[in-house]
Amino acid sequence: KEIRTNMAAAMERPTALPPGVSMELLPGKALGPFNLGSPISNVIAYMRKRGMEYRRIQVQFNTSNPYRMDIGLVLSHLGLRLRFCSYSQRLKIIDVFQPMKIRMSYDSRPLSGPDTTPTFSLVSRVLGPTFPGRNNTRKRMHMLQYPGVCALFPLKKASSQRAEMTRESLEQADPVAERFFVHVGKSCAERLQLPPLETSCLYFETVVVRINTGIRFAKRKRSLLFQRHTLQHVMSILGMPDQVYVKDTDSMRIHRSPLSTKGDKGCFPLQDSRDYFLNYFQMGMDVLICGTTHKVSKIILHTNMPATRNFNRYNRCNYQIMVNSEERAEINSGSKSPASIISSPSPSSSSSSRGGHGKPGGGGGGGGNNGKQQSKKSRLISFNTRS
Repeated sequence: KEIRTNMAAAMERPTALPPGVSMELLPGKALGPFNLGSPISNVIAYMRKRGMEYRRIQVQFNTSNPYRMDIGLVLSHLGLRLRFCSYSQRLKIIDVFQPMKIRMSYDSRPLSGPDTTPTFSLVSRVLGPTFPGRNNTRKRMHMLQYPGVCALFPLKKASSQRAEMTRESLEQADPVAERFFVHVGKSCAERLQLPPLETSCLYFETVVVRINTGIRFAKRKRSLLFQRHTLQHVMSILGMPDQVYVKDTDSMRIHRSPLSTKGDKGCFPLQDSRDYFLNYFQMGMDVLICGTTHKVSKIILHTNMPATRNFNRYNRCNYQIMVNSEERAEINSGSKSPASIISSPSPSSSSSSRGGHGKPGGGGGGGGNNGKQQSKKSRLISFNTRS
């Protein structure tokens, strides 16, 4: 279902179109620079790089159940909404809800824009008349469906009472398209699917967590074990970290909890006894290395939830926590299975270690709802891409 919020009035407010913003339509694949299946972090990074062309973004999500509805990036000045799968955080559907605000073309032929009205005859002529449409009498819309793209046209009240309309009558009325959807598959009425990842792609790789033991990467078939594997072993599996954060103080060393807010970034403290973090933002994890033994002592996994402090700093880590029968009995009494998997956690991050919970020096583990009661439907966060 379409996510509805109280921002409809803000979307309808007319804004000046930035010069030169035009997007080529590739049905089932992309619209301009936005490719279906792209991670949300890559899309936001592109928008920040472009600056004023995407000067304001609104993040749309469900606060009471973050995995129930899609995450949306709304660009109201372009009449564009990008909807991401809430679980994998990959782009699932591109919603052009105001086609007149964007210069959209297909095969180098104009399809919509400030000076191009996307009428039924124009869309049929550009995309082809080979696919018949169908009416939705409840919403009073005519759906012109093509593989990978769908156009919605409003119907008059008298016309919407009929289940079918001939193409000739539609061409005579020549309604203007109110919406375009770019998606994967033959029809947007079916369950939408994401494009498959390449075999060599490690994004959203399954990470299996064994409590008090370590983690295992399903695709690489390699493991990281606490108090056993060293810095060299970590780098042989994960490569060079995106950032190294050295703890500034060891006053809480007994708890193994990195609570400091300052540190030395960018170097390995091999001649120092301070613990240090290896920050892997693309993988959505931090690895804490003991400053004395240089072995793994803690691993922090992030879910990249909206409204948290670290949103868009880390990619989402697809981890699953293995729980044996004894441990699960404490969580859910009566479990008889020898081993179970708990996945898709809702907190902003999960810490797996032999010690207490902690935040990485390179930005923190993020909060959740901070103890405040939030909306049960959805919430909007706005930020400028220039910051």
